[in-house]
This record gives sequence, structure tokens and C-alpha cells, in this order.
Amino acid sequence: MNYNEETCPGGDVACPEALRQYFDNGTIDTYERVLSEGKEAVVHIVSKDGPGGRQYYAAKVYKKREERGFRNRADYFVTQNLFQRRQLLAIGKKTRFGKWLEEAVWQSRETVYLRELRAAGADVPALISAGADSFIMEYFGDGQERALKLVEARNEIKDPRGAFMNVMRNVELFLRCDIVHGDLSPYNVLYYRGRVVVIDFPQASDPRRNPNAQALLLRDIRNICAFFAKWWNPDPEAIFADMWARYQMNEM
Repeated sequence: MNYNEETCPGGDVACPEALRQYFDNGTIDTYERVLSEGKEAVVHIVSKDGPGGRQYYAAKVYKKREERGFRNRADYFVTQNLFQRRQLLAIGKKTRFGKWLEEAVWQSRETVYLRELRAAGADVPALISAGADSFIMEYFGDGQERALKLVEARNEIKDPRGAFMNVMRNVELFLRCDIVHGDLSPYNVLYYRGRVVVIDFPQASDPRRNPNAQALLLRDIRNICAFFAKWWNPDPEAIFADMWARYQMNEM
């Protein structure tokens, strides 16, 4: 089914142009609604009819640069050693080429990390399809129900210690894959039917190349520990010190 106003109620306002490619290639056939909006992107619910019934997906569409709350990312690229000097200068000076290069890498890195972490057994959404300015991923929910963010599920968590340990297991698994989330908080961990799922990886980085990764990892752990302090007092510094030491000694 092709992208058009009949399959996308409200036309371009309701269904972004970036999703046209997924209608055209058959990944989806129906636009449902907006799921959430953040500083960098808007996530939409889309779906496709299949033999087992309607399958729902989450479609992440990146905002245009001028519409985003966080725009200056030159420090991420410098610390990650991703480019040659000429390219880094273009990004730092915000030339047309620099902006294009920064945007292309910033968007593609999230899908790269999702593929790698999912293959390693991490609790992250499965990547369904990736395209220009957007990608389609696994959706946790159905037509009516949706997964809650951890911060929304405070009163729904039946086993807080188990949920905490699952988040920390994922943080350690990320590190084993040479990835630090960098912006982990109760706002980008989903809680769905007793399961935790970590989302939002565009700012993640490789600790072998990013000298700030150690501080970012500690901040991630502190954010999660602060949320679970309602039930008991996990020690973020001790958790971090143990995890980082084992990572450096290749004992994970």
C-alpha cells in the first residue's frame, strides 16, 4: 500500500514525509498516531496487516536540525575519532558539508548500535527497517496498550530489585560491546509486562575512543540508582568502580 492521505489520516501533518519510504517498500501499511516526542525525534506508531493479525511498530523520525533542542555535537565526533582533520574542521565550523556529515553519522549510529546490541542479547528494540531520517523498530504494546517509561511505572514495578538488576545487566552488556549509552535515565528505559527495555542510543559512544565515556557511564549508573533509591540504596560509585575495573582488565 502506498503512502497517501487515506492511509495516513490528516495527511502530512499526521504522517511525516519520512515515512513514505516504508509504505512504498511494504514495511508498513497504516499510520496510527504519535507515540512520544523528544528533543531529537518524534516516535510514531505504525502497523501492517499480516497472517497473524495486525503488527504494530514504532517509527522514529528525527527532527530537522533547527527544530531540535540539542544541536551542537562536534565534541562527540572529536572524542570518537570518527573523522579526519578536514572533516572535523567542517563539523566544528558548521559548514554545509559539516552539517550534512554530522547529521548522517548521528542518525545512522543509533541503528548500528541497536543491531549490535540486539545480536549480543541486550534488551533493546529489534530493528525492522532503516531509511533516510528515520527507522522502524519493534514496538512494545498493541493498538491500545503501550509500554510505560520506567519513570511512569513507579507504582507498577512488582520486583524493583529484579528490574534494577536487569537494567545493570544491560549496562554491563553494553560496556562488554564497547558501548556506553551516555544518556541513560528512567525516561529512556521502558517497563513492559515485567521486562525492561533500553531505548534511545544516538548519543552512545565507544569508551575505547571517547575519553569522556568513563564519566558518562558513572552518570548513567547514578541516574538509575537514584530512581531505585525509593526501594533501597544501591551504591552507584561501587557498581561503577567494579564494572569499569573489570572492563579495563578484560574480565567481563
